[in-house]
Amino acid sequence: MSGKRVNYFKHVGKAAEHLMAVEALLEHSSLDLRLLELVRLRVSQINGCSFCVNYHTQVLNLLEETPERICQAAVWEEAPCFTEQEKAAFRWAETLTRIADTRFISDELYEATVDACGEAGISELTVAVGNINTLNRMGIAFHSDHGFIDQLMQAKRAQLAGV
Repeated sequence: MSGKRVNYFKHVGKAAEHLMAVEALLEHSSLDLRLLELVRLRVSQINGCSFCVNYHTQVLNLLEETPERICQAAVWEEAPCFTEQEKAAFRWAETLTRIADTRFISDELYEATVDACGEAGISELTVAVGNINTLNRMGIAFHSDHGFIDQLMQAKRAQLAGV
């Protein structure tokens, strides 16, 4: 078999549509859209999903996020440009993404994240992290075509414009 991968959407299209519906629902959560996109970007960086890193970087640009904050997401702990809430969200997202390393969430981390994001926020953040991890795995396993990003960005522009 060549380097070409199966078009997973042909086989699990309904499931993929549901994953995207979860993404859309989260955009109306208690969490700021920029925060969600920064978390999606950071998780995608950790997982090495070039498709999702590319897409979420473009969405952040569309949301007028600063180039500094987009670039610094990979080194958020050292970067002075993130709020305490954003740092708590990054910490939570990284821990959940790397859960196989520890299989443990400390009470301190949990409480700090609830303090920063609220009960609804930590719940929504956890769904967001789980969902982007799943999407990353699909993108990596099936070498998602970066050409599809233009189509996704058209839809995102329309959504943000209220069309």
